[in-house]
Amino acid sequence: MWPFDRLAKRTRAPSTPTGRQTVVGGSSGYGRKTLSPYRSRTTDVLETLRMIGDEAQALDFARKKIPDLSMANWNFVRMANQGHEMAFYALDDKERKNRLRDIEREWRDFASRVNSISNAGLDGLIDMLHYSGYFLGAQAVEVEVNDDRADIIDVHPVIPQTIEWELEERNGRQVYIPYQQGQVGKKVSLEPGKANFFWVPTDPDIDDPRGNLVMAPVLQSIDFQLQIMNDLQAVLHRQGWPRNDIEIVMERMMASMPPDVKGNAKKQVDWLTEQYSRIKSMLDTVEPDSDYIHFDDVKINMTQGANAGRSLDVRAIDELVSVQVLNGSKQMGIVTNRVGSTGETESWGSITLKVFTDGIASMQRGSKRLIEEVARLWLRVKGIQAVPVFTHNPVNWENEEQRAQVRLLQQQFWAIAQLMGWCDADYAAKEMLKVDRAAGEISPQVRVSFSAGGGEFSDSNQLPGGLQQKNRRLRPVKNL
Repeated sequence: MWPFDRLAKRTRAPSTPTGRQTVVGGSSGYGRKTLSPYRSRTTDVLETLRMIGDEAQALDFARKKIPDLSMANWNFVRMANQGHEMAFYALDDKERKNRLRDIEREWRDFASRVNSISNAGLDGLIDMLHYSGYFLGAQAVEVEVNDDRADIIDVHPVIPQTIEWELEERNGRQVYIPYQQGQVGKKVSLEPGKANFFWVPTDPDIDDPRGNLVMAPVLQSIDFQLQIMNDLQAVLHRQGWPRNDIEIVMERMMASMPPDVKGNAKKQVDWLTEQYSRIKSMLDTVEPDSDYIHFDDVKINMTQGANAGRSLDVRAIDELVSVQVLNGSKQMGIVTNRVGSTGETESWGSITLKVFTDGIASMQRGSKRLIEEVARLWLRVKGIQAVPVFTHNPVNWENEEQRAQVRLLQQQFWAIAQLMGWCDADYAAKEMLKVDRAAGEISPQVRVSFSAGGGEFSDSNQLPGGLQQKNRRLRPVKNL
C-alpha cells in the first residue's frame, strides 16, 4: 500500500470516491486520441539512448531495443506470474479453514473483466504491475467505482513517473500527498477520500514515498556494451577477413621503366604511381573465384595477410562486459544463456536460481498487497464482509527429482521423530500432509529394530516398508 495508509484509514471519507481521477493516456502521452500500430525502427540505438535524459524513459527504451534488457524483462515478468489463487474467508474464521466459494466465483467473473483495455484480465494487470516495479520504481493502481457505488468499473495501472509528492499537513501531521497533472494542466489529488489510489514503491529510501529504479545501474553497462559492439564491428571488419599481401617488385619495375623516364625524378614518380594504380585496378576487379594473372613484376603472397601477427580476444571482452550487464540487470547467468561461459555446475545453478526467485518473490509481495486492496474495496462496494487472501503460485526452481528427494528426507525425519518419542503420529501427519489425524502408528517391531540398530536406518527403503499402519484410538496432537 502507500506511505500513509494508517493515516488514510483515520481520515478516509465515509463514502467511497467514484470515477477515475488519474489521466487517461498512459505512456503514449496525455491528449493523444489515436494510437497508430506503426512502430518506428531506431537505427542508432546507442545515440538514441544517450539522448534520453530521464532514467525511467531510458530503461523503457532499452528494454524494447537491447537484447539483454529485453531478456531481463522477459525473465522477471514471466517468472513472477506463475498463476495465483484468491481466497475469501469469513471475518471470524481466524484459522482460515472454510473458504467462501460463492464469493470466489463472483470474484473470478470480476477478475476476467479487469484491465478492459485488453482481454488479459487480472493476469495481464499483474504483469504490468511487475514490469512497473522492476523498471519504473513502483507499482500503482487506481480503482474506478461506478456512480452508485455498487460495483467496480475497472482497475487502472498508473505510471509512477506521472505522480508528484507534496509534503502537506493532515490532522496535525506532515505527510506526503500524491498528485498527478490533469489534462488541463491542473494538479489532481489522489489522496484517500478523493481517489481510490494504491501505491507500493520498490526499495524506497528512508522517509521518501518514491521508489528506486532497481534497474538503473544497467544503463552505464549497456552504454559500454553498445560502444564495445560498435568498436568490435570496426575491428572485425578490418581484421576478421583474410587479405592478400601484394608485393610490387621494385627492381623489375625499374628495369622496365622507359629510358626517358629514368633520367627525370618527377617522371619516375608519375610513372610508378601510374603503374601502382594500374595494378590496384586490376586486382580490384578480380572476382572471388578467379585466378590471379599478372606479370612477374607483381608478387602475391598467399600464405600471410597484412595483419597476420595481430589478434583480438573477443571472448574475454564479452565476459568482462557480461558481468557488468548481469549485475546491473539483476540477472543470473543461468537464465541469460551465459552458463557455458561462466562454468556453472548444476548444483551451483540451482543455488543461483534460488537467489533469483527469492528476488522475484519480494516483487510479488508488492502486487499481492495491491490486489488485496482492490479486493477489499470490491467487497466494500458489494456489501460483503470477508477477508481476501491473495497468493502467488511459487516459482519452481527445483526439478522433480530434487523435490522428491527433499520430500523423502522430510518423511524420514518425522518418522525418526516418532521413533525417538519427540512427537506422535498426529503431529507428524499434520506437518507432512497437512491433515489433523494420522491413519495409523509405527509398529512395535519397527521401534525395537530401530533401537537395536543404533537409531539409524541401514537402508532408506527400509523405513517405508517397515511402517505398518493399524487402527488405533485417536489422541490429541502433542506440541514439541
